[in-house]
Amino acid sequence: MPVTTAKGDRARQQILDAAERLFAARGVHGTSVRDVAGELSIPTASLLHHFPRKQRLYGAVLERIAVALAEVLERGTEGAGDHATKLRRLTRRFWRWSQARPDHCVLLLRDMLDRGPSLEEHSRLPLRPVIERFAVFLREGQAAGVFRPVDPVMFVIHLAGSVSYFGVALPVLSRVVGRAPHTLVRNYRRDLEQLVERLVIVDSK
Repeated sequence: MPVTTAKGDRARQQILDAAERLFAARGVHGTSVRDVAGELSIPTASLLHHFPRKQRLYGAVLERIAVALAEVLERGTEGAGDHATKLRRLTRRFWRWSQARPDHCVLLLRDMLDRGPSLEEHSRLPLRPVIERFAVFLREGQAAGVFRPVDPVMFVIHLAGSVSYFGVALPVLSRVVGRAPHTLVRNYRRDLEQLVERLVIVDSK
């Protein structure tokens, strides 16, 4: 294993920050390694020292997002409370994450579009373990009689897709429907919480 230093780790994180911004704005096909190096005003060779290929850099960006989402999932489902309480907490945390990091939502949506028909790549997506762990949590709640018999994977897709789309499209949606962004945010969050209650949680009022 290569030896890492504090300086090297800082450089790596700076590269990932810059790459994340450019990948979100332009997509993976519209961003080159040279673009990322230029964003940081460093030689391309310096960047290649940390990430020899663009796909490795792109994969590291996605991996970092997956780690952040895994932390959201872990913090939402740990601690006191039954499965219903944890699902409510998890939904709130996921919502706050999407509002705090809309660039991550943009990048994840772009990733699906950029991959197109290359489905063989999806089996290696860093997000797959996050989706699977969320589905496991839902199945545990179903086994405990707390959650309704919805398809766990489809629920994760609905939740992630809706929240991600809303975060990305908020500025445009605000103009289309003629409502202030803060009003849309408040109403969407309320409806999201009600949807989870009615669709998933047994005997929820």
